[in-house]
Amino acid sequence: MDRAHNYSLLPGTLERNKDGDWDVRVGYREVVMRNQTDIPQHLHARYGVRKRRIAPILIGILIAAVVSAGLAFANFRQQNPSISAQLLAFEVTSPSQVLVTWEVSRGPQLATYCVLRAQDIRRTDVGYATVRIAAGTDYEQLTYALATNGEAVLAQVLGCANSAQMRVPPPDFPPGVKIPEQVAPGVAPSS
Repeated sequence: MDRAHNYSLLPGTLERNKDGDWDVRVGYREVVMRNQTDIPQHLHARYGVRKRRIAPILIGILIAAVVSAGLAFANFRQQNPSISAQLLAFEVTSPSQVLVTWEVSRGPQLATYCVLRAQDIRRTDVGYATVRIAAGTDYEQLTYALATNGEAVLAQVLGCANSAQMRVPPPDFPPGVKIPEQVAPGVAPSS
């Protein structure tokens, strides 16, 4: 029999040292165990040595991470409610005006800004405005008379947000062309 394993037949003590390893004292001899599989089963039973279960710790960490992510997402949605807009129709009433009709779904407590654009046959802008919609209902259908500096063949709602600063394509007027003034609640971009 190997002398290194003789200690399992003799009475002894089992203690965890400051490094986290197990010290087994058998008689006058001390043996340091590097992991729990080196310790015989009868010493496990005698001294109550149990394997550390990592699964409950990992499950707890995973649950905490999922709950934290859910709370962060809910907070983000509350701070940045969704706003959706869709063009319903447009009508070219004259070479200098387009009636744009669109719908907006949003939080009723929010003032909303929508960017409208009209383009000519060459797809250059002939009208551009940021329209402010006061807080009110959660669904609104609006019509705005967009002033143009030429005949439009296309009108678009580029986007809506709860801030006048949003990520939409900027005005694309030819150089030297004056951007047409808009009537309230619309505002033309500065040239």
